[in-house]
Amino acid sequence: MGDYHSGEERRQRRRVRLRWPLSILTGQRDTRVLSTVTENVSSRGFSCVVDEPLTAGQSVECILSFQSRYDFQVSQALRCQAQVVWVKAIDNGRFGIGCRIDDYTTVA
Repeated sequence: MGDYHSGEERRQRRRVRLRWPLSILTGQRDTRVLSTVTENVSSRGFSCVVDEPLTAGQSVECILSFQSRYDFQVSQALRCQAQVVWVKAIDNGRFGIGCRIDDYTTVA
C-alpha cells in the first residue's frame, strides 16, 4: 500500500511505517467494528486500509494495539477518539483512510 496522496507533501509531522492491529468502532447505536492494521503512525494520527468507506469528518473510537517495548510477549493498547480526515478508494474495492487522534487513554 503506500501513500494515497499525490502531489506536494502536506504532512506536518514525521510518519513511521508501523503495522499495528487496529479496531475502529463506528456509529453510536449500531456500532460496527472494522478490524485492520495501521499503514503508518505519527504523533497526531494514523492511516490504514478498511473494507468499507467512512466519511471525512466522521468521529470514530479506535483501539490501537502494540507490543510492550520491554517484553514482546505483552500487548498494550490505546483507546483513541479520532476523526477521519481523508478517505480514498483504492483499486481492490477497499478504502485508504487517514485519521487524526483527538484524545487517547491507555487500556488496562
